[in-house]
Amino acid sequence: MLFSDFRNFIRQYRLRRFYTTEVNENEPIKFSTSNAAKKTVQSVFRKTTSESMPWYQPYSVVGSVAVFLIYFCVLREENDIDLEFDKTLYDRIQGLEKEQLLQSYRYNKEHGQSVEDIERRLKDLEAEEAKLVA
Repeated sequence: MLFSDFRNFIRQYRLRRFYTTEVNENEPIKFSTSNAAKKTVQSVFRKTTSESMPWYQPYSVVGSVAVFLIYFCVLREENDIDLEFDKTLYDRIQGLEKEQLLQSYRYNKEHGQSVEDIERRLKDLEAEEAKLVA
């Protein structure tokens, strides 16, 4: 009788302490002292589903991935979509490189940095534009 009363007292004390803790909603909850820190996750690598998986499944998955990679990386010929991936942004948007070079030129001039490479590339772009116009 005394033992069961003591056990009930302890159980009520734990419940009271668990439910009566004041939670300030403006403060963060510390994870290491919360009940969530005491939970454990079952291992992902545990062999619980070995009965439902056929023995040949890993071999078929590896074989399928190997065939996929061999086809797309070795056997397949390039097409026009693959060639589009080789283009730069400057090839796609007319005048973008020149505009960026002009902005870099202004920035470097204001901050006292070298502008020789930018001037050289601008001259090359102007020569290319002159060839296209002529």
